[in-house]
Amino acid sequence: MRDISCSAMVGKDGNPRRGALQSLGRVVFCLLMAFFVSSGIQVAYAEETLPQIPNSVTIEHWSCKDITELGKKYDATRKLPVTVVNEGKPCQKDELARCLLSIMDRMMDMCEKEGQEVLPAEDREKVSRLHEALKDTLVSMEGYQTRRDTIEKFLAPPEEPPFLYKAGVKGFLRGEGVGNFRLPDFSYNPGHSEGRFLYRVLPYFYWHPTDYLDIHLEGQGYGYTGGSQYLGQISLYQGFVEGRLPAKDTIALKIGRQEFVYGSTFILGANSFFQGLTFDAARIRTKPLTGLTVDLLGGWYASPWSGGVKGNLTGGYASYTLKEGTVLEAYGFNDTGSSEHHSGEYLNIWGLRGTAKFGPVSFEIEPVFESGRTFNGDTRMNDRINAWGGHADITLEAELLGKKNTFFASYAYGSGGKDAVNGISAKREFRNPDTDTSLTGDMSLIGDLSGVDVGDYRASGLQIFNLGWGVELTKEMSCSAAGRYFYANAVPDGFSRRIGLETDFTLTYAVNDKLSLLVGYDHFFVGKFFRDATGSGKDVDYGYVMLQFDISSMKPRSLVKK
Repeated sequence: MRDISCSAMVGKDGNPRRGALQSLGRVVFCLLMAFFVSSGIQVAYAEETLPQIPNSVTIEHWSCKDITELGKKYDATRKLPVTVVNEGKPCQKDELARCLLSIMDRMMDMCEKEGQEVLPAEDREKVSRLHEALKDTLVSMEGYQTRRDTIEKFLAPPEEPPFLYKAGVKGFLRGEGVGNFRLPDFSYNPGHSEGRFLYRVLPYFYWHPTDYLDIHLEGQGYGYTGGSQYLGQISLYQGFVEGRLPAKDTIALKIGRQEFVYGSTFILGANSFFQGLTFDAARIRTKPLTGLTVDLLGGWYASPWSGGVKGNLTGGYASYTLKEGTVLEAYGFNDTGSSEHHSGEYLNIWGLRGTAKFGPVSFEIEPVFESGRTFNGDTRMNDRINAWGGHADITLEAELLGKKNTFFASYAYGSGGKDAVNGISAKREFRNPDTDTSLTGDMSLIGDLSGVDVGDYRASGLQIFNLGWGVELTKEMSCSAAGRYFYANAVPDGFSRRIGLETDFTLTYAVNDKLSLLVGYDHFFVGKFFRDATGSGKDVDYGYVMLQFDISSMKPRSLVKK
């Protein structure tokens, strides 16, 4: 994760300004009120228009009938049990939700290969109605959580949004504490402990005056307080207009402040665990062939959400669906962004990404090559960049003891060099600073694959070995555990290349479709490199409790019939 710039609202004495603290208090008070309101009160029009599904239903219920019909029509891999369809046995709500996920997977695959028009309007309406009625169950399933944005975009395609306008507030509140670690700069500090309260609040308003025009406004309040640290920022996070050809999905233009999130976010993500990342930019999206999407984009890093980085980003990203479960992507970016820029510096990023799924097993591979120019501290000239990296992942889903389990393993590599270790040149050091990937761990001690600084010493280029497991304990609760071993490619003479092992444990509880509670604990077992660099072998601890929320109200274009 990118380091956070600290433009704190403080007085001349170094203490937080009274007005800033009052603003933070008002934010917390409003969110607590929203929590109680959302827990006890439903939006009036939603009660009148959205159907309800009991915890147990039979084949005579509308939900069973729709899922049975859609499952057959789209040949979903998961269908309702024979005992429900033929024998009239009751069906539980979570089984309906799993079948609906399977149906939506098939429908999305068809849309990618043949276009949105392949789906009849009545089928899309049935799936939308089922999705709304089962959302409180779906939100607790890992298979839904990881694809929630994709599914919601599928159910609400840009050319035909189901609402005229939607307004709400989303974000998170997090309390976190660390040992042998400094939170402001995510650095190793033996003997130091601290804690803080961190918040991210994004009020938003989406307006679709026509089927081919999307106006999106999203503000952000972000900051933290605790001990001697304080940060408070309020600014526009996203604000864009997107237009497309009426009744067509072949070309669309988006202009304004916006996020760029692609693939597995190994190269380009939105830093969603902290303050986010947006660009003042334009993006053209075209679909010249069935299954092919091409984005061309260009813009500037937007302050204050760039973490002090200035510069621009231009490039393109193409995605092509070869067949069901098999997607090939290619991209190229020119990035001049940096916090300390020297004349003539730039980074070119060229990458391929392939994904494939065979039953319960999924594969992903993403090789990346980097070129460009970077400053040499000895010659005071620019060196040619020649760096490479990437990752390969495998995921297995299995049902054990009646619970859905997910196992994953991955390997990531980023090149490094002695010149970077000695502070001369980063010409061979792979960089992915805009990453939002989980491959580098949860506590942000390791920011990206370029390397890690410990005390006055640097390890350049990393290899990361990941193993993890997740399980759905109940329909509301899931937990995950992961281990990530870090090994350096270049270190100072006489130093060990063993960086250490990070273990991450997370428990997630879905209160409802608006609120989720996460509890996490991470422990970093420091390797010999840390002892060589600082003389200390103390491990790092990081724990947090986080409330995520998305509370909204909307005016639908047309009422969904029961």
